Amino acid sequence: MLYLFLQAPFAACRTFTAGWYRPTATFLTPSAAYGLILNIAAVESRLYERDPGHDGSAPATFTKPNLPGARLAVGAARTRATDSLAASLPTVQTVYQQLHNYPVGKDAGMPAELSKGTKNNITPVRRELLCNLRCYIGLDASAELENRVARGLKGELNANRYGVPFLGDNQFLIDHLEIVSPAREPEMSAYWYSVISESSDERLQSYTARLTVAVNRGDMSQTDSRLFRPSKTAASTPPADAWVEVGHNSN
Repeated sequence: MLYLFLQAPFAACRTFTAGWYRPTATFLTPSAAYGLILNIAAVESRLYERDPGHDGSAPATFTKPNLPGARLAVGAARTRATDSLAASLPTVQTVYQQLHNYPVGKDAGMPAELSKGTKNNITPVRRELLCNLRCYIGLDASAELENRVARGLKGELNANRYGVPFLGDNQFLIDHLEIVSPAREPEMSAYWYSVISESSDERLQSYTARLTVAVNRGDMSQTDSRLFRPSKTAASTPPADAWVEVGHNSN
């Protein structure tokens, strides 16, 4: 079993994407944490349209089947003994941008002759992002996968892995990622996110969040998203209901 500490100034875990609005989950999702772990371990998780096994049902990159199975837990790091849950959570902020496009058709956007060769349609778009993410990730996996994560963090697998680790958007880079030990670091504690049932009254408490466990890019109705709640008190290790299964046959 491994525990990792992650710190990033910005992150995004998209719950859905529209042209004009791109929200984020309010905390690091298990699916995003799993994708990051596979990237560090140099395990290719993408199934391209050109690859055998891609059914062509959508013009999108799917997730490979039969990826290494694991159990994951995520928790908001408490950096000081006096920090409350609210002080330990990242904040959701919004940036606004201009989306430029070239509509087609005689009634689309500004008439081309009036635009004088420039883009003739500009739309404001809203993008949410997480700020000041500090969290712990618990990983309970095979010895092989855990070993690859440890080697990847040492830079031993850089020749076989894709790009630079990021969180949601490729400009949201990580400040710090390391393996930690609760036994050796008594100050390590987190508000761990636990799964709650849809019928439970706990779903109404503050900071309840819907987080994705597995994302199916070919059929979003098959995406596994669950209600989670952070614990009311911080602990060095996750409770039993904070662990979720990831990997295997998700798309």
